[in-house]
Amino acid sequence: MVISEQQVNSEVIIEKLVGRFDQNARQEYKWRMDLAINAGYRHIILDVTDVTFIDSAALGWLVITQRKFNRVRGRMSLIVQDGFVRDILNLTEIGEWIPVFRSLEDAVAVSTDEFAEKGKSKNG
Repeated sequence: MVISEQQVNSEVIIEKLVGRFDQNARQEYKWRMDLAINAGYRHIILDVTDVTFIDSAALGWLVITQRKFNRVRGRMSLIVQDGFVRDILNLTEIGEWIPVFRSLEDAVAVSTDEFAEKGKSKNG
């Protein structure tokens, strides 16, 4: 699996995953998630639209990552298109714990709206 990142702002980062999300991706995935948390990001958007396969280990890592972000008062979102990965996420009800979007634009819009509201409440 290949992972690339794009910073949206000081609070939000997008991690794009490409390929098979399985046991072989564990070290890279864990390293990237820990790096994002330690860098101060409070919302991570995982774009898995180009993931071709996801196994049970990867599903567990998604839940663990969400819990880690919850501990620092952050959150995680997923971008998923129709297909195998979305079917697996639906079967396992991952969407009950992690917000799932169909497009990057939707996930970023929700995220930036939330942080704008948070800033207004701090300053207002």
